[in-house]
Amino acid sequence: MADHGERRRSQRVDARLRLQVYLDPEADPAEATDLETINISTSGVYFRTDHFIAPMTKLALGLELAVPGSAGGGDRDLALVQCQGLVVRIQPEAEIPAGGVYEVAVFFTWIEPDGQAILEEHINLLVTET
Repeated sequence: MADHGERRRSQRVDARLRLQVYLDPEADPAEATDLETINISTSGVYFRTDHFIAPMTKLALGLELAVPGSAGGGDRDLALVQCQGLVVRIQPEAEIPAGGVYEVAVFFTWIEPDGQAILEEHINLLVTET
């Protein structure tokens, strides 16, 4: 019998992080919408928005992540990791005419060169804090 449990390869952790979303990957950074994540993994992000974003839409994202400070100790620096992704799921699945709140899952298709390491380090920090 097949196992129909968790299919994700990357660990997902609950995290309320600042997220900048650009509906146009070529958009001016000033045109970003500031949102907050629900959870993250090394392969994607899940967030709420009041705008319907159709599945398979390409997005540019800026994800604000805490990393250990270069001075040592308990201080942490913030890094804004730029990435791109593809909307793979939205709930509810259809646009609500009177407006509503949507939960959007994005699969990362590109992360800036040092961004993957920063993301992995941030997730490890979150896991050890719980």
